[in-house]
Amino acid sequence: MIQRQKLLGWILMLAVTCIGCQNNEMASVSMEEELSSKLNVNKAATDVSVNAYVDTSTYINSGFSFLNPSQIDKNRQAIGGNAYTEVYGFNIPEENRARGIRWNTDDETTSIWRPQGIAGFTKDGIRYLLVSWYAKDDAEYKGSRITLIDISPSSSTYLTYRHILLVQPDIPANTTTYSQYGSYAPLNVHAGGIAYFKGKVYLSSTNLGIRVFDLNKIIEVSTGDTTNDKCGKDANGNLFAFNYRYILPQIGYQKINNANPFSTIQVNDEGTQFWTGQYYAGSADPAIVPQVFGFPVDANGTLQNTGIVAVTPKNSLFTDNHAHGIQGVFRKGNRTWLSCTGSPSNSYGSNARLARYTDGADDTVRYRWPYGAESLYYESQYGYLWSLTEFEPNAGAQNGSQVNRCIFAVDFSKYE
Repeated sequence: MIQRQKLLGWILMLAVTCIGCQNNEMASVSMEEELSSKLNVNKAATDVSVNAYVDTSTYINSGFSFLNPSQIDKNRQAIGGNAYTEVYGFNIPEENRARGIRWNTDDETTSIWRPQGIAGFTKDGIRYLLVSWYAKDDAEYKGSRITLIDISPSSSTYLTYRHILLVQPDIPANTTTYSQYGSYAPLNVHAGGIAYFKGKVYLSSTNLGIRVFDLNKIIEVSTGDTTNDKCGKDANGNLFAFNYRYILPQIGYQKINNANPFSTIQVNDEGTQFWTGQYYAGSADPAIVPQVFGFPVDANGTLQNTGIVAVTPKNSLFTDNHAHGIQGVFRKGNRTWLSCTGSPSNSYGSNARLARYTDGADDTVRYRWPYGAESLYYESQYGYLWSLTEFEPNAGAQNGSQVNRCIFAVDFSKYE
């Protein structure tokens, strides 16, 4: 009789799911998730493959001088403190907040650039964030850029930053909105996510895979900040980059087959894999099942074509129970954290969620997450999970005339 009671009690525990909202948690941990955390249920991504690395750096092999991040003149000042909580849809509980940054007024409100990816690193004792942006509307021809931000409170250049134009060697045949010279040209990609690994930046390229940049090969443009309608190296050796003082040239890429669209990329906590995510809106065809993929990486930062794994996160907020709207991923052990937008329901002014998925579970654990949230980056030394929001005022979205754009970090231990 005692054994029968124990069995009934165990079945009851498995059947019960707490659906209440406890402070910041949108869905509580189910017993099934706790059980599945003991299992390794990744499946091999047998139809996904990685092509060999393609070196594209020959166009910068001569005639250029290179700089590293510590040599960059950071000409803009961000705002720290609690000001970031004033942006539209910022719904993180106060006890979970760790850091917050607002751009200067021009970057906070510009409608022709939108931030997407986030990563970070430490060099010479200085902590940096990297943020990727894509150009839109009247500036679309400028392609994409990254921003280098000093986030070390003890630094003399604390919270200063500089935008750096991303370039590549393929020169367009005809341009009508600007003058294109030789050697390099804008990189016109969505720049949805970036990762940092051993001195290099890895940019998710929607349909290609990844593009690679060496942060020790930043180039200062000889014309400085004075020319807005030219790009490339002219016959006299003058370097142009619109109104940018620095460019960061692509040095290579790897094409990934059957895992696109690549909406984001990040290094896992163990430093052994790159993880990418597929963005599909919640209104996508029910036959579309978004996945995240793990690609083993060697010591040189090259993605390997063996040991690739695929995870299919569940999310009961959507009618087909799949995790749509994936904007960012972070992987630790057998759990994946997803920054997701476009939920059918709102929470404190936001339809975004931070979703934690354990391999093999039937659902995610969901937390409040700011409106318009994009990629994820884990700063392990401090236990910070960083993200950022994208929308300028009057973006044709929920925020209306209010600013939504900021960078923020949360205490990761509250979300494990």
